Amino acid sequence: MSRGVARGTWRTVRSGASRKWRVVGAGMVGVGLLASGCADPAGGAGAAGSAGGGTATLTYLNTLPIETLTYAPELVADTKGFFAAQHVKVDFQFVNGTPPAIAAVMSGRGQLTRAGDADIIKSIVTKGAKITNVGTVQKGGATIRIVSDTRSAVRKPADLRGKTIGESALGGTTEGLLTLLLSSAGMKLSDLHQQVVPLSAGTFSLVQKGRLDGFMPSLDTATALKAAHKDAVTFDLSKYIAAGSQAYITSPAQAGDPKTRDAIHRYLRAIKSAIQFIVADQKDGYAKTMKAIGTKYHVPAFDQPEVAKASLDGYVASWTYGGADGAVQTDHKRWKAVYGEMVKAGMVPGGKDPEQWVDDRMSPAS
Repeated sequence: MSRGVARGTWRTVRSGASRKWRVVGAGMVGVGLLASGCADPAGGAGAAGSAGGGTATLTYLNTLPIETLTYAPELVADTKGFFAAQHVKVDFQFVNGTPPAIAAVMSGRGQLTRAGDADIIKSIVTKGAKITNVGTVQKGGATIRIVSDTRSAVRKPADLRGKTIGESALGGTTEGLLTLLLSSAGMKLSDLHQQVVPLSAGTFSLVQKGRLDGFMPSLDTATALKAAHKDAVTFDLSKYIAAGSQAYITSPAQAGDPKTRDAIHRYLRAIKSAIQFIVADQKDGYAKTMKAIGTKYHVPAFDQPEVAKASLDGYVASWTYGGADGAVQTDHKRWKAVYGEMVKAGMVPGGKDPEQWVDDRMSPAS
């Protein structure tokens, strides 16, 4: 059975001339991606079992703490036995950021991770990353929100002009989404000011004091802030841009290996079952979902049940965009639209075929 993320402080470092990424857990000698086994790009470190039978193992690289609602399908698949039913043993490994997670997948030190659609496309087109989209979990656009207050509210892209907006890092996912959002209104990134800040609820105090005009936290945090502060204003980016969906990715080499491909297929089938379980539990306020997850994991959002329910409503809408039967499947029309947005915004060159970066073989059929 899979285990939760190991406790401890993690950092990413680069290894010498090879320039490959590795992950080191503070005080945890021999634990982490380097202990997963041989980094065979074809078979993958930790990918085992035979296609169609036996038990498969898979290393999943989560770029946020696993105990968050964005990973609710994973937590339910673990605690409700959907991974076990698919005969796949999952090892969750925390990696601090999308770039090192992508590098680890390409090297075979992990079989699967998740990233934003724009991040994936940019990595492939501008950095030559050998990765492929094998299934989309959060669909229908971004679940990141811009949170401002009534003093200097952001309610549409044009409102961003001249504003100071907080992000987790420059050059990351939030910057890409901002670039596309501004492009939709004929503006550029230089039309606002960027500030690196923590994306926690406490950052809202900087907005209230006027030191920021807004910042870009997750749906969970934005929902909690909206419930706690009457002056909080949340802005949904997906009303203006197609980008922001989250897709599972692996390397083409691992996708071409029958054993690894089988392990990923089992993983995605379990995720689809978990999403269907959560959807069915929606009418009861997610009582079974929260109870199951709580048997093994502490999700901070559960400390405020009403906020957790509102957040899960948002995630359910994202997971089931286009229909629950198509959960985990990539929306090819939207995928191509994201590439088109990125070309228009000058983020990537045109003339490419984004269909080449999708492999549907592992995604469960409707």
